[in-house]
Amino acid sequence: MTLPPLFDPIVNAPRPQKVLLGAMGAIVIVALSYFFLLSPIEARISARRAEAASIQREISESRRIVADLGRFRAEIAELEKKVEVIKDKLPTEKEMPALYRTLSDAAFQSGLGVGLFQPKEPKVSDYFTEIPITVAAEAGYHQYGQFFERIAGIPRVVNIIDWKLTSSAKGDPSLIKADLTLATYMYRPIGSAPVPKPGQQRGGRPAAAPPPPAR
Repeated sequence: MTLPPLFDPIVNAPRPQKVLLGAMGAIVIVALSYFFLLSPIEARISARRAEAASIQREISESRRIVADLGRFRAEIAELEKKVEVIKDKLPTEKEMPALYRTLSDAAFQSGLGVGLFQPKEPKVSDYFTEIPITVAAEAGYHQYGQFFERIAGIPRVVNIIDWKLTSSAKGDPSLIKADLTLATYMYRPIGSAPVPKPGQQRGGRPAAAPPPPAR
């Protein structure tokens, strides 16, 4: 087969030049093969390796979560028990009138002269509702001590969150005027309806006020 005249310089070139040209041609062929064939394959291999490493990290994280799952379940069960214990100590909405009566009776039985006993606006939080109760009374230190002791013995949670002691306006040095703020709490599950204001039942109907201390 006769080559075109274009290749005559290469055919007639000395042998060293032919070897050099052949080597250069081989290098060009290898470079083109790498660029068009091997380079894309290497890129895909690198991408697959990165993907495999990411999957391996996810597997390791999943295994760690599964290993901690038992501990998390035990902690949740313990927290649920604590919530149930706390709920048992918090009055329900239906129990509030009876609790008001219990507090009023405790004041009377302790010898307090109560001039004001008034539930205030509830303070709603995420999981409970705080119901402040304002109490104004006159008595001696001993009577107040008995009243606080009776409050501590009530099964439901009742705290004294504020107090102010002043001299009695009657001029009796044995009497002390006390402005107290008590607070009780109702458990409020997520999604519960708004708590009615003091003196109002659900549906907007007036509720019976707590009875005054018996005399």
